[in-house]
This record gives sequence, structure tokens and C-alpha cells, in this order.
Amino acid sequence: MTGPRGKFKELDESVSGRVKFGDGSTVNVKEKGWVAFQCKNGEERILQEVYFIPNLCNNIISLGQLSEAGNRVILEGDYLWVYEVNGKLLMKVKKPENWLYKISLEQKKLSYLLTKLEENTSLWHARLGHVNFRALEFMSKEEMALGIPEMIQPL
Repeated sequence: MTGPRGKFKELDESVSGRVKFGDGSTVNVKEKGWVAFQCKNGEERILQEVYFIPNLCNNIISLGQLSEAGNRVILEGDYLWVYEVNGKLLMKVKKPENWLYKISLEQKKLSYLLTKLEENTSLWHARLGHVNFRALEFMSKEEMALGIPEMIQPL
């Protein structure tokens, strides 16, 4: 989850709800989307299912949600490792004294990132002038254009 709206490449405005923190406090979720970032080795990655929470001062990544999405999360010794479903290292973070793992992610511009994506949905999203993913999924299901494969929203 994050507070700055500008970090998102696309937002689903129909999503809302509340998130409860460990201290019992809650905040409103306004929208949900995805953000692109660059790893230290120069590779680009996407974090999906990111909540937009206005006024949130820090970016927070849920290890439970990463694990639930199929990523492998390892806490061992002084490090936290997160591996993607395909086995690629997503992040490695040294444990600080307060046990709050911090990682800095460099935001990436969407146009550069899409040249490297191989996923059908993102490829067709780019081919059709960055049409909304819901519209792309609808076009696919209703067979409104020839050649578009079955689409699933990445959000």
C-alpha cells in the first residue's frame, strides 16, 4: 500500500475498503492498482494489488500477501529474501535493529517497462493504445475484435 497517487500506473477506482494495522488503527482504501519499479540489477518488476491510501506516509508491502500470490518469502539469519513464482529474486533486505525491513524501490516509466513484458494482457494493453484493462477484458470476452486472446485483468 502507498499514499502517493503518482506511483500508480493504473488504478481501479471501484475498489474501496479499510485496512487494519497491528496497533488496531484503520485507514480507508480508496483504490487499487499496480506500480512498476526497477531492481538494483536493472531489471523491471511490477507489484500488483497495491492499495492507494491517501495520506499514508510510508509504503508498506505485506509479506503475507506476497506469499499468498505465490512468491517465496524466506527470513533467515540477518536477511529477508523474496523470490517470484518463476524463481527470480525480487528483493533481498538486511534486517535492521527494529525488525522493520526497509527497501527503496526506484519507480520505472511504463513505456520502457512494457517493451520487456511478455504477458498477453499487458502486450495487448500497449498495442491498443493503453486501453483500460477492464475494457480489454470485456472486448476479449465479447469477441469484439479478431485475434485478441482471452484476457485476465492483472489487478
